[in-house]
Parts: sequence; C-alpha cells; structure tokens
Amino acid sequence: MNFGISTFAKRAWIRAAPSAWRFLAEERGSVAIMIGLAMTGLMGMVALGTEVTFIIYKQRQMQTIADGAAIGAAVALAKGNPTDYAMEARAIAATGSFVDGASGVVVTVNKPPATGSNVSTAGAVEVIVVQPQTLKLVSVLSSAVFNVTARSVAIKGTGGGFCVLTTDTTSGTGFSVSNGATVNLNQCGGAVNSSGSAALSVTGGSALNAKSMSVKGQSSVSGGGAVTISGTPNTVQINQAVTADPYASVAMTTPTGCANTNKVIAYSASVQTLNAGTYCGGLAIGNGANVKLNAGVYYIKTGSFAVTGGSTVNGTGVTIVMTKNTSGYATTSIGNGSNVTLSAPTSGTFAGIVFFGDRTAPTTGINSFIGGSTTNFTGALYFPTQQVIYSNGTSTVATCTQLVAYRVQFTGGASFNSNCGSAGTSAIGGAAASQIVE
Repeated sequence: MNFGISTFAKRAWIRAAPSAWRFLAEERGSVAIMIGLAMTGLMGMVALGTEVTFIIYKQRQMQTIADGAAIGAAVALAKGNPTDYAMEARAIAATGSFVDGASGVVVTVNKPPATGSNVSTAGAVEVIVVQPQTLKLVSVLSSAVFNVTARSVAIKGTGGGFCVLTTDTTSGTGFSVSNGATVNLNQCGGAVNSSGSAALSVTGGSALNAKSMSVKGQSSVSGGGAVTISGTPNTVQINQAVTADPYASVAMTTPTGCANTNKVIAYSASVQTLNAGTYCGGLAIGNGANVKLNAGVYYIKTGSFAVTGGSTVNGTGVTIVMTKNTSGYATTSIGNGSNVTLSAPTSGTFAGIVFFGDRTAPTTGINSFIGGSTTNFTGALYFPTQQVIYSNGTSTVATCTQLVAYRVQFTGGASFNSNCGSAGTSAIGGAAASQIVE
C-alpha cells in the first residue's frame, strides 16, 4: 500500500496555500484587536485606580489638617479666646494648603458641634473641611464632582484653675498672708512652688479663701489664721509637683533709646493722654491726675511706674514692661487712694499680660499695691523674678486677674478672679491637653 502523497494532492495543496495563509493572517488580526481592547480596558482600570488612590490620599491629607485645625481651635478656647478659635482653625487649615474660599475649599467651624455625640459638650469645637475633586477618567462618562470631606471634633483642655502662682523654688515662703488680711481667690486657686516647711504661710488672724491650693512644700497656719478650700479635695494639697510658668515662652525685646525721661504727670483739669513707648527713669502719675494710656507697650527703663495721690489711670490693650536702662530695674508702685483700670491686649506678643517684669531682674525687687488703692486689672501681673506686696486695704475688682510672681505677700485685702473669657490670658496649672474626640 502506498501512503505517499500523490502528485495531484500536492498540486491541490499548492493551489490552496494562499487561502490558508490568509485565514491565519485574519486570525492573528482578531487576536491583535482583542489584545488592544483588553489593554485599553486594563489601562482604564489602572487610571481609575490611580484616581481613586489620589482621592483616598487627598482625604487622608485633609483629615490630618482637620484634626490639627480642631486641636488649634480647642487650644485657643483653653487660652480664653472665645472669638478667635474659628480664625485659628482656618489659619491652621491654610498652612496645609486648604485655604477657606480658595480652589473651592470650604472650612466650617462650629462651636458646639452641629452633629455627632458632642453637640452638648462644653468646650467642644467641630471643624469640617470640604474640597471638590473631579476624576478625569470618570468625567468622560459623568459630570459628577466628588466633594472630599474631612471632619474632626476636639475638646479644649481644662486649666489647672489657678489665678495666683509663685515661682520661687527655694525653701523660703512663697505665699504669705498676715496682719489680718483677707485674700479671696474667687472660683480659682493658688500654686506655690516653694519647697520649705512654710511655703504657704497664713498667720496673724488672716484668712485665705480659695477653690484649691497646690504647694510644692508644706503649709503653715498659725496665730489665728484660717484657710478655707471650697473645691474638692477641700484641703491644701502639699508635696505637689512644681506648677509651670504659663508665660515662660513669651519673648521680651526692649527698644533702644528714650522717648521720655523721668516723666511726671500732675493734676490737670482735663484728661491727659500718654502714648506707648520708652520711659527712661520711670513714669510718675500723681496729685490727682487723670490719665488715659493709649493702647500699646510701655517700656519703663529703670525707676518706677508709680501712681499715687488719688490719681486715676485707664487704658485698654496696654502692657507695661518693667525693665532696665543703665542703673537697675524698674518696679511698680500703686497706692495712696489711686484708682487704676487697665486691660491687656488680647493678641500679639504680650497677649493677656498687663504688667511684664524683666526675667533678668533680681529677686530683691519689690512691686507694691498699697494704701487703699483700687485696681481693676484684666489680665496677668507677671513678675517671675520679683516680689509683689499687697498691703493696707488694696482692693482688686476685675473678673479676670492673674498674678505670677517670685513671691507674694498679703498684709492687706486682695481678690483675684479667673473668669478670663476673651482676655487673652494663658491657663495657670497642669491643664489637661486639648484632644480629638471625634
């Protein structure tokens, strides 16, 4: 049997070959089209995945910014800036390139939160950041715009509740009440950093009334003295940790020169106005003068800021810096029936500070509020390396007055309050940190 290919078959195959090759070519073309279509879909999926990844990244970035903005707003509230918290939140968002009103960005700040579990929580603030995003691939099929949103809620930290702080950390007496004086720390407490056995001393028929007292060392009550603590626990807390200076980071720079030298203001039938600037040799206001201090920083270089003789002094947005020139450091003396009403600036370098004592001043310096004077200070009296004395019936009537001094002695009545609201002051004491809650 012959299984070979006949001549006829060979000729038939040769005639059919071009069609076969055409068939194979057509098959390869179909595969190429299919591969092309598959590649297009694959590339589309990759592109879509890239856009979705971008949206996820943008939302996470926005969430980080919203958290930071909420914390910033809560810190502003804790510092007593109830009107500045929204501005603070938007400023922080802007640092992350989410500027309210630009590129479709909307930053909403609510206090209290408009939604969520903290709508009734005091001190809670909500920040919502929204920015529209368009996916280029999806836009081929749809004109929909994706609003990427991040929301965060923070609660302001609670201050230590102190309105008086003594910074002396030696074994001496940091806080002294004597000679029948009555000291009222209304709805606030005192912190004493001295470590001695009489770091807090109340004697001579005197009375100290406070919501709390925290003492690094020990307390001594004798000679008919009395201490009443209204908070919980209702006793003086001894052997406590040192309380931090809330204004330690405030930088002080002193301008050169002397715009005024040995300035003296006496009685005049009309109100006299002074401008901020440098006062070398001191500034003395006496003899029943009526003076208005324009807003700004008053640098007292050596000498004294003295108000005596039943004079009246008023000023808003004022900080008085006690510093040195060529011969010693300036101090403050207010007395003899004078009436002084001053409020600190609520923003800027010296926010919340009425008096600022140079930190390089010696601890022997004494600032006195004496002689039946009435002082209405809204803000902090800050003398971290100098002593402060209240005596002879001095009264303080402001709703927000803080005192930070190296040591403080009360031999006359005094009253302090911590209802600081928008005064720009910083909380004294171990404040619980502001925290994210949603």
